[in-house]
Amino acid sequence: MMFWNLGVAFLHCFILILLLSIQTILALKPGSARLMTIHWNSTNPIFRIDNTDNIIDVNKNNLPFEYDQVDLICPVYTQGSMEENMEKYIIYNVSKDEYETCRIMNANPSIIAVCDKPYKLMYFTITFRPFTPQPGGLEFHPGHDYYFISTSTNDDLHRRIGGRCTTHNMKIVFKVWDSKAAITSTYNPVEQSPTWWTVPTIRTTTTSMRTTTTTRASTKTAPKKTKPYNNKKQNEVVKSEELTLGAQSAAVSVKLLVLGALFAWAIAMR
Repeated sequence: MMFWNLGVAFLHCFILILLLSIQTILALKPGSARLMTIHWNSTNPIFRIDNTDNIIDVNKNNLPFEYDQVDLICPVYTQGSMEENMEKYIIYNVSKDEYETCRIMNANPSIIAVCDKPYKLMYFTITFRPFTPQPGGLEFHPGHDYYFISTSTNDDLHRRIGGRCTTHNMKIVFKVWDSKAAITSTYNPVEQSPTWWTVPTIRTTTTSMRTTTTTRASTKTAPKKTKPYNNKKQNEVVKSEELTLGAQSAAVSVKLLVLGALFAWAIAMR
């Protein structure tokens, strides 16, 4: 009976230590993914044509299986607002050519969001991951750019040419970070190899009539260093915050500790 009580006490202590370890790991290793908020209306400075705030890098330096998110918030108004001042939008995912020309040429374009209820708070959350749990959902693959525009106007929600994409520059580019490409672009085997400086050598040949001096010098032009990828100017309007997501290594450690606790409990119950 005494050994049984000791086993139960040991199991309780082990579980307490396990819970404290999990809390410590999650507190010390927060996730690197970001949650961004973008208000999709014409007064948002992100759409100003004199800056590049509408070009946004996502998933940059994230841990494995951690993905940035963005909330696209539709315009919302209070009761009594003038209808002609209400902004309504359809946000499309388009090609680069459609983005640059503000012209939707696809007969069945990909629709990201529909902001057609001005009195209701509506927002659409996008997770920049390379897979989707929904059939036909949008996937964001590393190294690719994704273009969002809105060609709606006050009197034509479904307009597909011009609209506020032309008049108010309402379009955004999301550039999905590719960690493998970044490592490859910053590594230059020529720069990593040692530099050998060639010293001019003088060879003197003496004859009975004259002395001939021949100088052979070789030079080596140092290769130009490749500048790493420069991040675009950070969006002033996008509000980002660190998500306290556990790292994958922490998850593995937690699983091992849980398995250890179950094993100790099984031994104590025998």
